[in-house]
Amino acid sequence: MDLAKWTINNKLISTIIIILTLGFGFSSYKNMARFEDPEFIIRTAQVFVPYSGASPLEVAREVTEPLERAIQELQEIDTISSTSSSGMSEIKVEIKSEFSPTKSELQIIWTKLRNKINDARPSLPPGTGTPQIYDDFGDVYGLSYLITAEGYSPDELHAYAKNLQSDILQVKGVAKVAMTGVQQEGIFVEIAREDLATLGSSISNIYSILDKQNTVISAGNTQIGDQRIFIDPTGSINSIETIQNLLVSATNDGKAIYLKDIANVYRGFQSPATKLVRYNGQPAISLGVASVLGTNVVKVFERVDERVKQAENVRPIGITVHEYYHQGKVVQASVDNFVVNVIVALIIVVVTLLVFMGLRSGLVIGAVLLLTIFATLATMDFSGIPMHRISLGALIIALGMMVDNAIVVTEGILVGTKQGRKKLEIASEVVKQTKWPLLGGTLVGIVAFAPIGLAPGDTAEFTGHLFWVILISLLYSWLFAITLTPLFCFCLFKEQDKDTSTTAKPNMIMAAYQSIVVSSLNHRWLTVAVVIFTFSASMWGFQFVKSGFFPASTTPQMVVDFWLPQGTDIEKTKKDMIKLESFIQQQESIEGVQTLIGGGGLRFMLIYGAESPNSSYGQILAKVDDYRVLDTMIPKVQAYIDDTFPEAQGKVWRFVMGPGGGSKIEATFKGPEPAVIRELSDKAKAIMIEDGGALSIKDTWRQQVRVIEPQYSPINAQRAGVTRKAIAEALQQNFSGKMVGQYREGEELIPIIVRAPLKERSNVNDIGNIQIPSQITGKTIPLEQVTNGFKTVWRDGILKREDRMWTIKAQADPLPGQLASELFNRVRPQIEAIDLPAGYTLEWDGEYGQSKESNEMLASTLPLGLLAMVLIVVVLFNALKQPIIIWLVVPLALIGVVFGLVTTQTPLEFMGILGLLSLSGLLIKNAIVLVDQMDKEIKQGKPRYDAIVDSANSRVRPVMMGTLTTVLGVIPLYFDAFFQSMAVVLVFGLLFATLLTLIVIPVLYAIFMGVKKDERTPVNA
Repeated sequence: MDLAKWTINNKLISTIIIILTLGFGFSSYKNMARFEDPEFIIRTAQVFVPYSGASPLEVAREVTEPLERAIQELQEIDTISSTSSSGMSEIKVEIKSEFSPTKSELQIIWTKLRNKINDARPSLPPGTGTPQIYDDFGDVYGLSYLITAEGYSPDELHAYAKNLQSDILQVKGVAKVAMTGVQQEGIFVEIAREDLATLGSSISNIYSILDKQNTVISAGNTQIGDQRIFIDPTGSINSIETIQNLLVSATNDGKAIYLKDIANVYRGFQSPATKLVRYNGQPAISLGVASVLGTNVVKVFERVDERVKQAENVRPIGITVHEYYHQGKVVQASVDNFVVNVIVALIIVVVTLLVFMGLRSGLVIGAVLLLTIFATLATMDFSGIPMHRISLGALIIALGMMVDNAIVVTEGILVGTKQGRKKLEIASEVVKQTKWPLLGGTLVGIVAFAPIGLAPGDTAEFTGHLFWVILISLLYSWLFAITLTPLFCFCLFKEQDKDTSTTAKPNMIMAAYQSIVVSSLNHRWLTVAVVIFTFSASMWGFQFVKSGFFPASTTPQMVVDFWLPQGTDIEKTKKDMIKLESFIQQQESIEGVQTLIGGGGLRFMLIYGAESPNSSYGQILAKVDDYRVLDTMIPKVQAYIDDTFPEAQGKVWRFVMGPGGGSKIEATFKGPEPAVIRELSDKAKAIMIEDGGALSIKDTWRQQVRVIEPQYSPINAQRAGVTRKAIAEALQQNFSGKMVGQYREGEELIPIIVRAPLKERSNVNDIGNIQIPSQITGKTIPLEQVTNGFKTVWRDGILKREDRMWTIKAQADPLPGQLASELFNRVRPQIEAIDLPAGYTLEWDGEYGQSKESNEMLASTLPLGLLAMVLIVVVLFNALKQPIIIWLVVPLALIGVVFGLVTTQTPLEFMGILGLLSLSGLLIKNAIVLVDQMDKEIKQGKPRYDAIVDSANSRVRPVMMGTLTTVLGVIPLYFDAFFQSMAVVLVFGLLFATLLTLIVIPVLYAIFMGVKKDERTPVNA
């Protein structure tokens, strides 16, 4: 089918197609989903299993190990990592991406995980709690509020937060509203030791009354006449006074003894707190809002804003709702910024075309480019690809590539009309001659990006839309080049139009280029030697290229991770964090300071990962008005932490644009004995300390903690009728408190906790006088009578495993302003020189490990991509020499890449590696155009030497125009931190390689085809 003639002869249908393309494209742009970053699936679930009273080692062996063994039986499992601490087992389960390409398929795996854990429960020891499985680990609460109150109690603040939570849940498009930082209330019954001794065994009766008095139990129903009447007795505990007036016993003379007579009963907050949240120096409650998957977060969160604004009318004076992070606004600003970049790139490309190809040609190609963009947007919307950093960046990258095909067709038709040929005839001929070479070049360009879209793993999933957007846009560019481009040329070009586009300057440039080509052909081996020398020099210079993974985010936030020694009380952590937050609040450009004590916060960005609960940990998230001030603020805050908190380990940093997280340097030791791998980790940390360029040097097991061990005496205990369990319960009741019932207040269940008065539970020196109930006498006896003294020992407070192997990570980060790769290269040889006993291994995680894993994932699909590109070129030419010539120029891209990265001091990051892969496709496209023209002119009978020179001369403009538009279109991405590395690679690599290609391709063609200097038309002919 003659597509050019069909399009020109059916102008009405073509016009309808154009209008529909513009309409659907504009509609898609207005309505398609928008995100800040791509939604990649976090395939991680957490399993928490309490085992009260057990040491970390007991938890690991008796709870964690059996569950790990059961979970490992699932074929979908990628990694099992566990943390065993006192009384708690935490297991993280990661799923292989090939088994969970979508969230719906991932949910099926979570169901299988639950079944496995339930099946393993009978093998767990008595006293083990119910496993809690959280498969919403990756949920993003993109709208973050912090609620503070002046003059209100924590429970009043909580009550308001619950009301606001209910309001927001009613907004269309809202999936979840999570709350954190709530102070847990309790009804406390404090009984002194002497009273416990007096009560003896009757204390258990008190506990029973507190437990059963508030239990909801059916009292049945009865029939009265035709009615069925339910019976509901009163008498439940409905106030603190009710608890205080519970009858405990009576004296011999009949005097009643109430609970208030022997105990202090009051309502308060549980201590120690598990997690505290503050905002701008005030206690706060954090509220996170998550939208339904796949919705337009901009519109959803606009509706939430409206609901919160409406709630202001009923908000008590003194309560303030602070907006900390608003993904909708961030996304809108990000999209607007990228749209500006797209428009700037579009203007650059169109102006370039107008300047170098003339007004009519420029209008033709510009119109085709605009239609290609709109068609791409419509297809993105239809296929579920939203607007975000990656997809919009792909549009900018593809802008220059989109016009390549249209340039070739337009150039051919323009030359034909200037030769006096009919427009319809030349349009048909040009499309017939070029459509398959152009398709081949387009497919090669697409396949060059294929490893990005088809590779497994989180990193490739994060950047995968880059490939799909380029695939869509380039296919449309080829389709429109052979259909609409001839139509526009037919409408705008004039037959037998005089050539007024060339001036003296272009003639001089073309003459100079032709002279260089001829000189290179006449000295072909010298030319090859110069190119080889230049390439070798660039390979030598590659050692000066800095490496990286993903760049620091431009999000205007600073993160401070603060670690005190393991086992530090949360009140001490709180005290230090308040001091640190005060310092940060005094800094210029600070807009808000969120302080998290005892654990991380809600995942408000996909790239934020919360730290597990730990009383010795604190984190500050500080908003600034401009991310550029962080370059000076981060070192200042880091220096303050180092100078002010000698016991603490602090790390001040910025978020990273992409998957990852954790420390930049991680040396992971694995082996069968915990003590040995801790020793290996200590040696690695010593090397990091000695380097002097690292901070926040620690390990994942943290410091050992002190433990008081009452030395249980079996003989004395048995004589006294005291069990080990009774001792443990008495100790717990005295120091931490023992829950003996629940107090119902509306929908809230508040625990009733029995414990010792403050003066008794805060004095560990008096531990021997704690009263233990005897099963024989019914009285209580002091703890010291059933023990052989007390001993303080040091033991691991945290034990970690990966895939059922003891695992510890020695961690560090580079000083502010330094690259992690530089620190890694310094410490790596020394750490790898540590002598490892048999059965122990060292692996590298952190930035190096993540980068290596991502590159390996990318490389797994690279061979197939290269094979596809080779086959396309071979099929296109139906020969071997031409593909070899074309592929020999691909390595020349490295010359410009190395020069660009070294001169701009830009690290070669993951996105830069993607750009390096895609360069091959761009260069092959250019080479195909040159080689195809040489073959065509030789087949037409032209002397081979002349055919090489004339082909190079005739194709230099479309090749240079394609390169120039791509290079100029990508330049705006240089100013985006995420794409900067890729922009440098594409701009310098493509520019240098294209200039060399225009010279090297003719030389290689002459060498491989055996073309001699005398194979030309005689001068006198």
